[in-house]
Amino acid sequence: MLNKNKKFIIILISAVIIIVAGLIFYYFSGSSSLPPTLSLSEEEWDFGKIKEDERPVHIFTLSNTGREELIIERVRASCGCTATMLSSDHLPPGGSSELKVTFNPTGYSGLVKKDIYIESNDPASPQKKLTIIAEVEPIPSPQAFFSNSQWELGLISQGEKPTFNFIIENKGELDLVIEKIDASEYVKYEVEVPLNILPGEKREIIFTYDSTLHEVGSVRESVRLYCNDPKRKALSLRIEGYIQEKPAPALGISPVEMSFNLVSNAESSQEEEVIKKISLTNSGEEKLKIASIKASADYLIPLSSELELNPGEEEEIVVRLEKDKISNQESGIEERGYLYLTIALPVIISR
Repeated sequence: MLNKNKKFIIILISAVIIIVAGLIFYYFSGSSSLPPTLSLSEEEWDFGKIKEDERPVHIFTLSNTGREELIIERVRASCGCTATMLSSDHLPPGGSSELKVTFNPTGYSGLVKKDIYIESNDPASPQKKLTIIAEVEPIPSPQAFFSNSQWELGLISQGEKPTFNFIIENKGELDLVIEKIDASEYVKYEVEVPLNILPGEKREIIFTYDSTLHEVGSVRESVRLYCNDPKRKALSLRIEGYIQEKPAPALGISPVEMSFNLVSNAESSQEEEVIKKISLTNSGEEKLKIASIKASADYLIPLSSELELNPGEEEEIVVRLEKDKISNQESGIEERGYLYLTIALPVIISR
């Protein structure tokens, strides 16, 4: 009987050892089959209605429900308006970390959704997404709007002064104030700053580009207008073009000489014998002024003492011959006189 009891005890002990060994084996084999697992406290957070000048914050909890260490490799937001800060990027089994998310709604209005991506060594979900939602109520402010930000001068000559009409509109709810205008010495304007523009109002600024003292070559510059629009503190007007050398005045004369024939000719009238004309043409790009018109002899009488010619314009100078003032000489002998034209050219002195 005693031997039977001993045998039973031995069998029982062996069974217990086998069961315990099996449990230990199961535990350790189960541990190796549970990799790191990323769990989120929530996948979406709604801030509700917020003002444009608010900076709402929410903290998401990241947990490791696996049996191995979880490594947060990267946290990436879909927009620069969303800032993230992670308290720890290495999470032991059962550990957790806080992800602080701050949203900057400046420039937004209405319903806004932004995503945050979390990359980790979780083999089942190497990337998980969080979403924040907000309904942004814009604060009243001025809003500057202009239709054209480019001023093409094209090809102009030194001395030309092209203009550009720059129209600014206030599409906001408060007064727009143009506080300062920065421009080069060649850009002129007459508006006074600060310039106040009411909501819904448009104002025009006329810029003039004075190329008189500009050197020959390319023009690449800008005009900057500073204002109180919180979203656009400065407006830029780009100016591009090319300035060529100022063309020299060009005066055409036709014919280049006058001929009076005092030999009697039945076909010529008395008037044709004593009246002659020459044509002057301004083929340049600037106004020409003939300051004086004189003759070398008293028997040649110009009927004009001065003359102005606009670009492309043509005028006549009429000269009368006083026959009774010509010395009596034998026929067949030429007498030569001259017509003197004095051209006035501008002289510019800059101080």
